[in-house]
Amino acid sequence: MSPDHIEADTSRKFSPSKLNTYRGCPRRYRYHYVDRIPRAVETAEALLGSCVHEALEKLYDGLLRGKKLTLAETLEAFHAAWRAGWSEAVLIKRSGLGPQDYKSVGEQCVRGYYEGHAPFDEDKTVAVEKRLGFPLEVAEEVYRIEGFVDRLALAPDKAFEIHDYKTTANLPSRQDLEADWQLVLYDIAVRHSWPEADQVRLVWHFLRFGKDMVLSPGLETRSALLAEVAALIQTIKSDHEFIPHKSALCDWCEYRDICPLWAHPEKVKAMSPGELKRDEGVKLVDQYAVLESSKKELKEKLRQIESDQEALEQALIVFAQGHGFSSVAGAEGSVTISEKEEMRFPTRAQAPEALEAIESELKGTPLWKEVSRLDTHRLLEGYKRKEWGAEGLEIIARLLARHASHIELVRKKILRFHRRKDAEAD
Repeated sequence: MSPDHIEADTSRKFSPSKLNTYRGCPRRYRYHYVDRIPRAVETAEALLGSCVHEALEKLYDGLLRGKKLTLAETLEAFHAAWRAGWSEAVLIKRSGLGPQDYKSVGEQCVRGYYEGHAPFDEDKTVAVEKRLGFPLEVAEEVYRIEGFVDRLALAPDKAFEIHDYKTTANLPSRQDLEADWQLVLYDIAVRHSWPEADQVRLVWHFLRFGKDMVLSPGLETRSALLAEVAALIQTIKSDHEFIPHKSALCDWCEYRDICPLWAHPEKVKAMSPGELKRDEGVKLVDQYAVLESSKKELKEKLRQIESDQEALEQALIVFAQGHGFSSVAGAEGSVTISEKEEMRFPTRAQAPEALEAIESELKGTPLWKEVSRLDTHRLLEGYKRKEWGAEGLEIIARLLARHASHIELVRKKILRFHRRKDAEAD
């Protein structure tokens, strides 16, 4: 069995993040959830998000217990989480930024949220970091879909609100949010846990921008999502290869050193000049690069030759026509100039309705099996060579007559070079 092939994923539980991992890259999913290869890699972006979440969790957990933290206390909760989480092992992927830059962003997120929502009486918090889930039947098997909600609250109108805190550097569009599975799955989980819930709102807090965005997905949206999730789970359960998917997310992947797409490039990055010279893969790729460069140069030369030849052909045509010649001789051979008539049918880009009419007419005849689609070159060549028999020739003749206004007759000059036999011998 190939090392890239496994029997199956035996998971019975799926979270939104787990499903999204597979959607982003099946191979990363396999390494993390199937092979369970541990990776302690943490990025500065991930640390920033977790520290901000911890500060807001402490803020709302205090409110649940009847204690309102001050802004200073909430910021200190962030700082404590940052001190505990920061180390030299944390990766900073973006050039020009340092740990203080990320820490400052985190402080601004916490401060902006606190000042924008104090005194925190807009709703009543039900739970923070609440685990929610529901069962989902897929191909006669029952799976559990669950995850953790940042904050669950009851609004004054008795609607449940699912709050999610985002520290991302990009503000998504409404369309992006509508395509986001996570909170809609939590919406379904809330309705499963509280069947009496008439209304559920999804609230995203984009903390860097001080902007809240709200959606209330309908039954049709929820049903469609459940069908998509069920289909995805079936795909995961039947996947035996987990083929890697290359994307911008690869820059943040913790498995680059073992991924087929990145293992050798990562190895090469750490090589000394001497090791680079000895590595077989590096040598092969460098040789390949030389050939690619040569091909590119030859293609450019060929394009220039074809351009020069086209100019010469036009000059030969003008010369021959001016003297009434159909063959022009040179020291190496001669060029014969003949004329060919071509019928140009309407194209899908220029006259789609006319082309569709012709295709529709042909589909009702025995000729359609021969051309399978409207291959005008094949159709006309067969007509000229009388390949189609009496019935077929009559069909084409009628078709040409009916659609004459859309068929252009073009006269085309054909040039052929004939090398002198004695020149070949020389």
